[in-house]
Amino acid sequence: MNSKDKKENKIIFIGMGIVLVIVLITLGKGYFNKKNEPVTEVKTKEELYSDYEYITSFELNEKIMLKVPMTLLDLRDSVNFEKNHIENSINISPNNFNQTIEKIDKKQLIVIIGYDYEKKSDTAAIIKKMKTELNFKNVLALSGGIIGWVEEGNQLISSGNKESLTDWAKIDYIIPEQLKLAIDNDYPVFILDTRPASQYVLGHIPKAVNIPLAELEKRKLEIPISKEILVYGSNDEEDFKSGVRLNDLGFLATYTMKGGLAAWKEQKYELER
Repeated sequence: MNSKDKKENKIIFIGMGIVLVIVLITLGKGYFNKKNEPVTEVKTKEELYSDYEYITSFELNEKIMLKVPMTLLDLRDSVNFEKNHIENSINISPNNFNQTIEKIDKKQLIVIIGYDYEKKSDTAAIIKKMKTELNFKNVLALSGGIIGWVEEGNQLISSGNKESLTDWAKIDYIIPEQLKLAIDNDYPVFILDTRPASQYVLGHIPKAVNIPLAELEKRKLEIPISKEILVYGSNDEEDFKSGVRLNDLGFLATYTMKGGLAAWKEQKYELER
């Protein structure tokens, strides 16, 4: 090997050494910097529920369809609960907690319904209290809360919002003259009066059955699924809410009398007492 080749090899060797030193310095800095950095733990939605057991929306809906005995406790504020909620769920809050919880069968499955994945502290607190202090054994959280339930395409019971196009789509109106014609011709329609019982006894449309609006969910089985239903309340607002509630409960052949009992009285039609 001549002196020229030796010189070139020496230059290459020195260059490789410099590169190696730079690489080692860079890696070293990264290592020491990482040692001083706090470790950030990223949790998935499933891991957020690792401190208690939960039930998925699909599983809950399946149990509802099979009529499995259970109690659904909704932890949201009363305003949001009234706007919409899962059928037959109970709104529970710090104000009515003790009064509500003492009526619940501890042997049944209890499902706690919160808002969503991010607001799990209330859910965790109530489950801990029920299990450790009140001796409830079978308590589950609804995965994803009410938002997760809706995202899965499941039904909610709406209070009836006149500003909601969705709720308007649930209403089919008829006028008092149409109902009078149906009654006179013995048409097989189930007439439902959703006013308070105290108003019903003072006078109602002939053959109407009284189930107050607030009781429609728990008295659902008293309403025939095989007949067309005509519902009315005291006024337009009650009529609308009643029609929406019945639709959400699965009664699709439902007609709402526009103007309620007041419109019937304007026509001077017969009342029954």
